[in-house]
Amino acid sequence: GLDGEVVFADSLARIYGQTGSFVQSTGFAQLNNAHFELLKQLGRGDALQIQVPRPGLIELQQVTYTTCPKGDNDWRLRAKRVELNTDTQRGIGHDARIEFEGVPIMYLPWISFPLSDARLSGFLFPTIGNSSRSGPSLTIPWYWNIAPNQDLTLEPTIYTKRGEDLGVEYRTMSEQNKGTLQVDYMPEDRTTGTNRSYEKADDVLNLPAEWRLQLHAMNVSDTAYFDDFSQGTQPTSTVYLPRLLSAGYRDDRWQTQISMLQFQTLDLTLPDNERPYAQLPRIDTIATFGSSGGLRAAISGELVDFTHDVGVTGWRADVMPTLSWDLTRPGYYLRPSVAWDLTGYRLENTVPGTSDAPTRNLPIVTVDSALRFVRDPIGSSLLITLEPRLYYVYIPYRDQSLLPVFDSGLPDANTVTLFRPNRYVGLDRIGDANELTLGLTTRMFQSSTGLRYLSATVGEGFYFEQPRVDLPTAPLTPGLRSDAVADIDLTAYKNWTVLYNLAWNPQLSQTDQSEVGLQYRPAGNQVVNIGYRFNRGSMEQVDASVAWPLSRRWDVYARSVYSILDRQALDNFAGFQYHGACWGLRLLVRKAVTTTPTHQTGVYDTTEFLELELNGLSSVGNGAGAFLQSSIQGYSANTPTH
Repeated sequence: GLDGEVVFADSLARIYGQTGSFVQSTGFAQLNNAHFELLKQLGRGDALQIQVPRPGLIELQQVTYTTCPKGDNDWRLRAKRVELNTDTQRGIGHDARIEFEGVPIMYLPWISFPLSDARLSGFLFPTIGNSSRSGPSLTIPWYWNIAPNQDLTLEPTIYTKRGEDLGVEYRTMSEQNKGTLQVDYMPEDRTTGTNRSYEKADDVLNLPAEWRLQLHAMNVSDTAYFDDFSQGTQPTSTVYLPRLLSAGYRDDRWQTQISMLQFQTLDLTLPDNERPYAQLPRIDTIATFGSSGGLRAAISGELVDFTHDVGVTGWRADVMPTLSWDLTRPGYYLRPSVAWDLTGYRLENTVPGTSDAPTRNLPIVTVDSALRFVRDPIGSSLLITLEPRLYYVYIPYRDQSLLPVFDSGLPDANTVTLFRPNRYVGLDRIGDANELTLGLTTRMFQSSTGLRYLSATVGEGFYFEQPRVDLPTAPLTPGLRSDAVADIDLTAYKNWTVLYNLAWNPQLSQTDQSEVGLQYRPAGNQVVNIGYRFNRGSMEQVDASVAWPLSRRWDVYARSVYSILDRQALDNFAGFQYHGACWGLRLLVRKAVTTTPTHQTGVYDTTEFLELELNGLSSVGNGAGAFLQSSIQGYSANTPTH
């Protein structure tokens, strides 16, 4: 036996006791009325009795435990019995309760908590939430660390207004295979009287011989699922859910992708003929052949079967050989190319009197050229460039009015689409062109670091002949000029950033699209954003957000998105976070539109996010940190994790 102050230490903890015993031959130690401190991470406590039956294992009776600094017991774990194990890096408590500011907040007959950063199997803290649609909710998750590259989380949830939801998320995390499978199933929703479910699968599998298999698929039981069960960043205004399976091959010369794509339509007000076609299958391939002199030959092709419940369906095949030359030298480049596009269809459900096998073939000639002037002012650390660009494209007119429209559309006008040969996306329409596009780019860099302060591009296309090929849903505006576009990215004084994008229609003397953004960001948790977005006839919004620390302990968050067209706020939230010495609390209240028919008042859902983190134990919450990072542009901070 040992009397007086007794000290015992091993690789896991240091223990101080008033009395005790020690058996040198076995390493067994026992201390009474003891205090202990963990050595590998913050953690301390008291116990009526502590036994060390073998090195690396500590058994405690009548325990209090906390990760708070000495003199501060904001939260404590009280347990009848606790085992601390160095081998598994886990602490296990029996007959435990958690006290926060002296108030019991949870009783657990069994609890597991980490003694390191390693993933450990066991119950996680319950999640507490509330929604005006589904009422208060409680989730009791259980985490299973299956293997170093696999884990699974069971997330049964009780919604007071609706019933029980059985949720599960499985992850695989190896270099060859990274994927997630998430399933939520509610056997019977008491509000609707139906079964409700949500499934999402994402997977990337690297196969031998340069092949890669990818899966991205989502499904819901009904069109109102996201409105009723949206949490955090889950969409509430999604129109389509994709189901994509693809296999791709890539080497130095060949690229091939075989895919299957279809969609679940959630907006039932959308007419059948406006819903997207399924592509079952789609095969894309391209082969390139180059030489050291800049001469390059390529051949690309695609074969797609477009299916739909109504209207014309069928196959589309396209082949395009291309010959190009890349003359790139210091200060300039010249890149002429010539291609011939051949397209053929095999159609069903065509209009009587029209061909079920229409074809199209045409040449595509482009010449891309640019100069690059660099100025290095004497006595300055800046590099300033001036880069004029000329882009010419010639595509003769072909009557395409009898061709179907499976996947073609008119993209937003910007500096990328301005320098593309085809003014349409998709191959059902290739626009005729005899056009010269003028562009001018300037950039400003820090010469020593390469840090960019300014990138600005302006450009406009000029037609030598009036374009004639159009889409039934997007008739052409008469005129010999394209939209004038501007794209400016300015990193201004210190922590300020300004973004500006504009598409101006010179024929109608009006703005078609514009976006202005101003950001002040001294640090990841210090962000202020204000922005304006406009798209004629479809969107006009003001968006303001902030994340800012008021002091060392307190942060505030807020965002408001207001639709000028709808004359209503689409998304408002505000909240705060408190960082204690050994705990943190984050509270957000969000009021957002879940359904927004154009020019009509939407339906609001109010949601509360509550997240309590007890350092070194676990966290209580439902993803408020991830929600903030997706909602406030530029915000980043360490978020509570389990």
